[in-house]
Amino acid sequence: MERRIFLNKPFTFFQLILSLGIFSYTFFTFGWIASYLMLEDNWSEMLIFSKDAMTPRDISDLDKLIYGFQHAPLAVTILMIVSFLYALCLIVLILRRILLTNYQPTN
Repeated sequence: MERRIFLNKPFTFFQLILSLGIFSYTFFTFGWIASYLMLEDNWSEMLIFSKDAMTPRDISDLDKLIYGFQHAPLAVTILMIVSFLYALCLIVLILRRILLTNYQPTN
């Protein structure tokens, strides 16, 4: 049986930690960019979900995310989404491997 290097358990966990680290960094960067919405002069005109906001503290997180998607560099947004999906696939792969190895059919 041929063993592939990307399916080795330590390498899979390394990939998971690396992809979660990349996701955390890009999510932090994306959140930082999204928080600049309240610093705009016309921030109340950019709101979609919280139109009745009186102060910048009343801005909903969805409005900040939309602002972040509009103003973040495309590379940060794509890297954040891809690293999240890759980490999700790795988690499913690890859980599937754990559940399949622990499952013993009874006769």
